[in-house]
Amino acid sequence: MTLEFIAGLAALVISAIAGAFGLGHIRGSSKAEAKADQQRTEDNAAATVAAAERKAEVTKEASYAQQTVNHMPDNDVDRELRENFTRKG
Repeated sequence: MTLEFIAGLAALVISAIAGAFGLGHIRGSSKAEAKADQQRTEDNAAATVAAAERKAEVTKEASYAQQTVNHMPDNDVDRELRENFTRKG
């Protein structure tokens, strides 16, 4: 065997090892990106559900307040507004 053949074989082995590490890194990166995308999707879905629940609760409370006001005499409504919805001071 010649020295050139041994050097070439060593270079080939080193290249193969480096290539394997490179492919492993690429696969790992793509898996991590896919997992991050999935997590973002789940977080966005959870935020959307929470916002819808809050909106439904606010709408329900506003309906209750409107119903209460509709059943109160005008003087009582005026008094409630003056007592509860004016700036302090």
